[in-house]
Amino acid sequence: MDILIPQKWTPRQVNQANTKRAEFRRNPNTSGSANLDNMIALEKAVILCPAHTRKFSPRQVHYSAHPDKRMRRVVGRCDICKEFGLSYLFICEKDAQEERKKVERFNRAREYGKFLTG
Repeated sequence: MDILIPQKWTPRQVNQANTKRAEFRRNPNTSGSANLDNMIALEKAVILCPAHTRKFSPRQVHYSAHPDKRMRRVVGRCDICKEFGLSYLFICEKDAQEERKKVERFNRAREYGKFLTG
């Protein structure tokens, strides 16, 4: 299947877009665990069903559950078995740390705003 691309794009930009698109496309010959290993190597978010969550060790691969308690359980497809349903979301420890800092900055700004307006 070809994608229609406006003529204003350079050939280099077209190649970059194709490479980016292929990064997220799963090879049908790749097993679920190999797909999980690829996603961990690329530091992507991982969605796992309850059965595969029990087998997954997030601390060993420097992953953690999403810091926001409302985002820890999501509805989606498991990255291993592709079963659709209520699943667990894990993100790279680096991204989790950034999410925690974002919440801290928001709370600090909110408190500072109370001091100025209060």
